[in-house]
Amino acid sequence: MKLVFVNIMHDLHRLDSTAIISQPPVPLAVLYAVTPKAIETALVDEQTDEVRFDGDVFAFTLATEYAGKVYRYADDLRAAGKKVILGGIHVTVCPEEAMRHADAIVTGEAETLWPTVCADLLAGKLKERYTGSPTPPSRMVPVDYRFFADRPYLTPASLFATRGCNHRCSFCVSSRYMGPFRTKPLDVLEREINQLRDLYPTAFLQFTDDNLLADRDYGAEVLGLLRRKRRRFVTMVTLDQLCDGALMQEMASSGCLGVAVGVESVDDDNCLSMGKHHNVHRPFPEAVRQANEQGIHVCALLMVGLPHDTPERLARTQRYLEQVPCSLYDLRILRIYPGSPLYDQMLSRGNVTNGWWLGKEPVSTNHFLPGRLQVHFKHSHFSPMQLQYWTLKLTRELDRMNGGAVAHALRVSRRGDATKFAAILLSARSRIVKQARTLLDRVEQAMAADAETPLV
Repeated sequence: MKLVFVNIMHDLHRLDSTAIISQPPVPLAVLYAVTPKAIETALVDEQTDEVRFDGDVFAFTLATEYAGKVYRYADDLRAAGKKVILGGIHVTVCPEEAMRHADAIVTGEAETLWPTVCADLLAGKLKERYTGSPTPPSRMVPVDYRFFADRPYLTPASLFATRGCNHRCSFCVSSRYMGPFRTKPLDVLEREINQLRDLYPTAFLQFTDDNLLADRDYGAEVLGLLRRKRRRFVTMVTLDQLCDGALMQEMASSGCLGVAVGVESVDDDNCLSMGKHHNVHRPFPEAVRQANEQGIHVCALLMVGLPHDTPERLARTQRYLEQVPCSLYDLRILRIYPGSPLYDQMLSRGNVTNGWWLGKEPVSTNHFLPGRLQVHFKHSHFSPMQLQYWTLKLTRELDRMNGGAVAHALRVSRRGDATKFAAILLSARSRIVKQARTLLDRVEQAMAADAETPLV
């Protein structure tokens, strides 16, 4: 029996900054590590592989924006007599929907349950539904990165040290469905870091945790481990963590090259409306400058289409952020995910398209834009195309490439041999701006042709 793990990343190379920061699907390697040796395994990753299905059983992990595409693959495979197992965050949130396209589904975390699924598969007794539970730290096993072979990921040394998040932002699903915040045993993490050093000696570590430093005591232990191992790394931080000068200094001394921070909005009322209380009244510009002085690049993550956004506010946001020395700005339109409190609220008001991940595109420009610039909800102050216009406009202006941007990136990377990381950021920035310009032209043409959508 051959079991194939499948990672589908639809619209991978269309504007979204993650399109050029390809990374291994580590959660699939977690399942590979606990798959019985009696089962032959393989991986198909759309980031690096041609999607060809050669096997007997296919296990897909689903994100909401890719659900429709995965279901089509699953239906075709089942029609050809193959077995399909579906899991991931979308399956956990929409299990009945997923069951219509699978021989079996797995909800929640599958790590401790996967050996049972495999035993049933070998015995020909696969159940329709398996309910996973949060993996306790004592049962977390090291990821075996040999599973990814020599695939050319841009950031191959990706890992996570924690699971879950201690915040409850209203647009987020994973913090509510994927278990409480937990930390990986340091000895397990150290074994993974050692293997990544052997496999990718020149690569920096990329922590994909939602909130790596939520537990400050554990975070201090992780930073100490990184110092001892002399490994450079990037990670996500919350805005309050970025504003903690002592913490950022400790991160810099531990080898931190860059952080992505969930700013979402520079307006406090927007942050409060999304449950991001930890973002309110924070000295963001000064925190970025201090991080830069420590040699840490800052990528600001922002959302367009939050409840209090207006054209005037977004214009003011642009002027404000043009004075903040972030190395990269990552802008996307608010996404209303099923399972989030925001989805329930907007659905009850008729302001979001129910099942938008399955239906036809309600906005004519959606079909040529990447998933995270598509609109499936109503906003009080913008038409859908206006939201897309503003997101692309802000991307074009804030990530504009010039001599100052290059000089800034090189100046921040003055520590050691960090110029390679600066080059990666500048390459990403250049590509994003070029794509934003092209797509902005197309959106403006669509707006001009739509009598109901005024040009802005």
